[in-house]
Amino acid sequence: MKKHTCLINNKHFLFSKKMGQNFLVDLNVAQQIVKLVKPNNYDLVIEVGPGNGALTQYLVKTSNKMIAIELDKRLTESLRKQFNQYKNLEIINDDILNVSLSNIAQNYQNVLLISNLPYSISTPMLLHFLNQNTINVFYCMLQKELVDRLIAKPSHKTYGAISVLMQYYATINKIMNVDAQTFFPSPKISSNFILIKKHDDSKRFDVKWSKFIQQSFRFKRKMLLNNLKSNFDTLLLLKTFKKFNINPNVRAEQLSATQLFQLYECLSKNDATH
Repeated sequence: MKKHTCLINNKHFLFSKKMGQNFLVDLNVAQQIVKLVKPNNYDLVIEVGPGNGALTQYLVKTSNKMIAIELDKRLTESLRKQFNQYKNLEIINDDILNVSLSNIAQNYQNVLLISNLPYSISTPMLLHFLNQNTINVFYCMLQKELVDRLIAKPSHKTYGAISVLMQYYATINKIMNVDAQTFFPSPKISSNFILIKKHDDSKRFDVKWSKFIQQSFRFKRKMLLNNLKSNFDTLLLLKTFKKFNINPNVRAEQLSATQLFQLYECLSKNDATH
């Protein structure tokens, strides 16, 4: 199997397949992204997975305060050496999924989250963002297939649990198509750079609602009623479906995020076991 390496601080860097490392190497794309993001408009910029510093080198020059969070210790050390002259930059070595971004951002009013996400943690990171109550704007690079799922509409073949959760809490806009050759090693699929912005009503992330959606789509081809029977009484389900004029034979993929939340809210209020 071919092992990919590149030079980081004049040393050969061996890419970690486990961490899903694909570095952005087209600096024209990096500059274009930073121009679009306008980091100087924010009190704090948090970059997740800075990698080789392709975005960092432009973000740090126009950010008031910046924090970069990198899992790979080798890259953390390299980045600290590369950017040690910038007093507005703090580099943290940690797993982003274990980091409370809300705590980091609590003293800042206007916070930007930006990332070129490893594909392996894309979905967990999106849910992690939704669960951060003090951060409302997330610019990120995602594989095209996942972006298609995020923006899919009911009854579309790619519409699923992540579509519902993201659309309930946020608006997703495609900003830029990014070719696979922009990265090294090159992934097998192209990417989209997107903006995720939480709705102005600032709904707090509900873990129980998230679990309800996961259960609703657990067996996608099964009727929603059957997917939920293990969690709710059948008579209550039928009564609630009737209340909202929902066909009892409907599948989860046929309902909008709003319809599914109405079901969840009503079922939760009327089920003594929840």
